[in-house]
Amino acid sequence: MTNLRIVLFIALFLTVILSVYYFVIDDNMYYIIAQEPSLNDPNLQVETIVEGLSWPTSMAFIDNNNILVLEKEKGTVRLVSNGTLQETSVLEVDVNSRSERGLLGIAIVNNDTVFLYYTESSQDGDQLRNRVYKYQWNDEKRLLVNPTLILDLPAFPGPNHDGGKLTIGPDNYLYGVIGDLNHMGKLQNIVNGPDPDDTGVIFRINPEDGSPAPDNPFINNNNDLSSLNKYYAYGIRNSFGITFDPVTNILWDTENGPTEYDEVNVVKSGFNSGWRQVIGPISTSGITEDELVNFPNSKYADPVFSWLPSIGITDIEFLNSSKLGDKYANNIFVGDIGDLTNGYLYYFEVNEDRTGIKFNSNTRSSSQTGLTDLVADNEQEMSAISLGTDFGGITDIETGPDGFLYILTLDRESDGEGKIYRITQL
Repeated sequence: MTNLRIVLFIALFLTVILSVYYFVIDDNMYYIIAQEPSLNDPNLQVETIVEGLSWPTSMAFIDNNNILVLEKEKGTVRLVSNGTLQETSVLEVDVNSRSERGLLGIAIVNNDTVFLYYTESSQDGDQLRNRVYKYQWNDEKRLLVNPTLILDLPAFPGPNHDGGKLTIGPDNYLYGVIGDLNHMGKLQNIVNGPDPDDTGVIFRINPEDGSPAPDNPFINNNNDLSSLNKYYAYGIRNSFGITFDPVTNILWDTENGPTEYDEVNVVKSGFNSGWRQVIGPISTSGITEDELVNFPNSKYADPVFSWLPSIGITDIEFLNSSKLGDKYANNIFVGDIGDLTNGYLYYFEVNEDRTGIKFNSNTRSSSQTGLTDLVADNEQEMSAISLGTDFGGITDIETGPDGFLYILTLDRESDGEGKIYRITQL
């Protein structure tokens, strides 16, 4: 190999390496150090808590010392106990993991009742379904036992837009989201489309038996469509995050657009997110609210924040703690999947009446003034609302029992290798 070819080869090698790693030269020795997440607040630090997960999607705390983590592809539930990933899974279910299918969502109530959302595989492919099961946590044996089917949902045609996130509301009802599965019906605001079919909605159900919450917004609708009874919201394309404001007890979600307008929404009872007619602010769509499918007691609302380029926004979390300082208490963290960024963790302050996001020319930096329209239009504006970078793909964000912020991530370049990070004060 000629000297010129050697130089070109080294230059190309370093270009590739530096896009993912730091390359350190010390005393003629070469070290390749994997690039770890960094934060732009000098008062905070990020530390690795757990490594060795595979395609993790969601996590939930059983108690102060134990976390359950879902592995999408394998259909396994892993236990992290006192900061150590246990070798044996606590449950393994038979899942179809094509595209966005798999083991997707978890919620825990009373430290012993666990709800799982997954695409249940079947020998008969035509019977593939997304389902929510209730399990009991056997602490002595460290196993999930006694499954009970709570919610039976479609999985076709898919295979994407399965949603899957679950949460227990302050009202003690179980909330869950399913994407549109590429359907085009009334729930997708197609006026002449098929009747409601359990796609593109947020459910609100009794966690004991899966029955509708008695005060759901469409429970007494005049259309006599009993399938509406379990719905809390509709018109949702796909979502990887739902959470409750700990101050107002109002639901918020994230939603992915096709190529434009990922969203953060305030989800009040009867919320219509507008998809397929609207994504992002309705003023950009060329239609009016009257052209949507408006069920009785429904109400369209614009997102409270949007990303103009669809970058794959994932989970959303209110930090229900002051452990990171008063600035962050009861404010919002959002992650992305890291396809078009290097894995951003976004931070937002809510406005005074907690109905949206607060931006002004004095917020964090002068470069953020372009965000007063509540849309991140470009990389500069996305960077301005980023608290941290280099997380890879963020799939879940949780406030831990210790009051710190936990971030679940995966690296698709490393075959879905997953980690849990914790953000604390210095």
